[in-house]
Amino acid sequence: MADLVWTSRTALAGGINEQHSSTIPASHGVVCVRDTNGGVIALASTGDMRSFLTDRLGASASGATDLRQVAASYECVNCDSIFEADLAFMTAAETLDPGLHDKAARKLRIWWLGTQTEASKALWSWDTDPSVFEPGTRIIGPFYEKAGVRRHSEQLDAAFELCRYPAELHRAPNGRACAYKEMGQCPGACDGSEPLNEYQKRLLSAICFDANAVRKNMIETELRMRAAVGDEDFEQAGAIKAELERWTVFDERQLEAIGSIDVHSYAVLTKSNQSKVAKVLVVDQGRWAEVGVVDGEAEAGDLESVVESIRLSANRMRSEPGVGDLGVLGVLGRELLKPSRGGPEMVRLNRLDSVILLQAAQRVLRMGPARPRKQSEDE
Repeated sequence: MADLVWTSRTALAGGINEQHSSTIPASHGVVCVRDTNGGVIALASTGDMRSFLTDRLGASASGATDLRQVAASYECVNCDSIFEADLAFMTAAETLDPGLHDKAARKLRIWWLGTQTEASKALWSWDTDPSVFEPGTRIIGPFYEKAGVRRHSEQLDAAFELCRYPAELHRAPNGRACAYKEMGQCPGACDGSEPLNEYQKRLLSAICFDANAVRKNMIETELRMRAAVGDEDFEQAGAIKAELERWTVFDERQLEAIGSIDVHSYAVLTKSNQSKVAKVLVVDQGRWAEVGVVDGEAEAGDLESVVESIRLSANRMRSEPGVGDLGVLGVLGRELLKPSRGGPEMVRLNRLDSVILLQAAQRVLRMGPARPRKQSEDE
């Protein structure tokens, strides 16, 4: 987990004046206000630390947010983006205010869908904590809400002709076939009509299903439908059109975010306090760390050491047991599901190389592609 760098604790005497306020960075960060005993009375992630403290400790503070009578000091963690500030807040709260941490983690919670891949144990289940799934469960996500994760499992059942009555599937080949088999919407693994290994292949395809897969399936299905129309086989074309509808029900934006929990390891690039330089964070399954920076004007070949540092940092996180902070996992999941305007660039580590890292840095810095290096006369 990242080690937070706090500013020196600044003492207060009845609040802060305008001159004092001007020394507080008007930037992203985490703010902690303490009482005379050192206890935390306010802890928050904010996009403007100066405004946050002025509203509570300045001359115009009023009402329930006026902390001047009880505050004795404050300290800050400077961050370069609201995404980093939210991660830092979860890390700070875990130690300084566990109750606030748990409240924030519940607010940020995301859902995960899981199943065993053996047909005799296959059963969709969902939870906000990936650690509660049984060992061997394949887990995919994230999802915003319980209704969404249930809907996705139902859509996978329909698209991949999976069993809607797992209890019968678990009795295979002695299970009882249901109406879906009669309607031709299930091959009937439960009663032995389909070999279990074939069923398990389709289940694995469903678990690995993503936006690229749906685009590929739709293109292939549309081509088959056009071919059937060209052959004037309209009955076949109608059947293929019904098959096409299996894929159109999926939310492509949702599918862009969904993946096995094992692949949710990212290099996250944000703006930094330096011009044309991006900061690099690594976020992996509820853990995070700051790794370094990327010069937007560098050449891809110069970034191999940064890529290696990213991978080493992620490997260290993976060596820790279990899932990390559910609040950190929630910050990551919600950014994946609904990217913030002007937010970070996120690159999955299984797709990362120096070229992709540089391109992501240039996007977050709003720079054009790097210019090719000029050759010297000696080259």
